[in-house]
Amino acid sequence: MDYLLATAGRTEPAMNLRGLDASTRARIAFARLGDAEIPAKRLVTIYLAVAALIEDDFGSHRTREFQVVQAAKAIHRLASGTHRRWMMWNPMGEDIPIETHAYPRSSGFVLRKIGEAMAKVVDPLVGIAVPEIIKIKTERFGPHPSHRVTAK
Repeated sequence: MDYLLATAGRTEPAMNLRGLDASTRARIAFARLGDAEIPAKRLVTIYLAVAALIEDDFGSHRTREFQVVQAAKAIHRLASGTHRRWMMWNPMGEDIPIETHAYPRSSGFVLRKIGEAMAKVVDPLVGIAVPEIIKIKTERFGPHPSHRVTAK
């Protein structure tokens, strides 16, 4: 995961992402995570947590694509925006602070690319870690509500 963040290249402002292909936008998302100094451990933890939540919920979608996209959504939110602040000259008195905030749209193909890149790294851990995560969660908080049998 550290390699993925380190080799992502440079970031682009969110305002300049329109029209770029999904692979480039995914690479820029990883570059933005690297610039925000989000630790690789946190990204792995998020992916494993999403995998455990989906596995533990009997009513959840079981497709791989769903898991990949849900993990990518959580990761994409960590450092997705571009924020600019500056002072505008005011001839009548004090300068006026100006701020702009732009967030790239997290479209389906970009999320799939982010999730697939994460899956290549984290999938070997999923089979080992997810049962342990579910066991610890069940001991601490009890079974998932979808595990309870309702009387008719």
